[in-house]
Amino acid sequence: MAMAGATEPQMYSATTNGVKVDVYPVYHAERSQPEKKYYYWSFDIVIHNLGDVKIYLTSRHWVVHDQANKLYEIHGSGVNGTQPTVKGRESFTHSSGCPLGTPSGRMRGVLRFIDHNRSAFDVRVPEFPFLNPLIPS
Repeated sequence: MAMAGATEPQMYSATTNGVKVDVYPVYHAERSQPEKKYYYWSFDIVIHNLGDVKIYLTSRHWVVHDQANKLYEIHGSGVNGTQPTVKGRESFTHSSGCPLGTPSGRMRGVLRFIDHNRSAFDVRVPEFPFLNPLIPS
């Protein structure tokens, strides 16, 4: 999952309402410009439908805090412009990125799904850190 110039990812995981979410954040030194206060992370989110029926991802809500504890909230439909279906006992991987103006931060979120009965339910994305491995903690 890691690209050239990126750190190896650590996994963060949570299970809510029969859906397991694994997150793999990666810092990208080659895309970052510390002299301009621009630090870039990518993250893969793997959604595991632990149930037997398909579910539909309808929206997302991200909460991001930078190192200075500045709050950013992102709301949107689906992920990357799509509203994927995840069949029972299958998984879906979503990749995205997050630039920050500080060397580290953290992120968490909620994914909203509907099931085969058109009932909505939320799935927690665990909080995960954006750590810059080039800066000692």
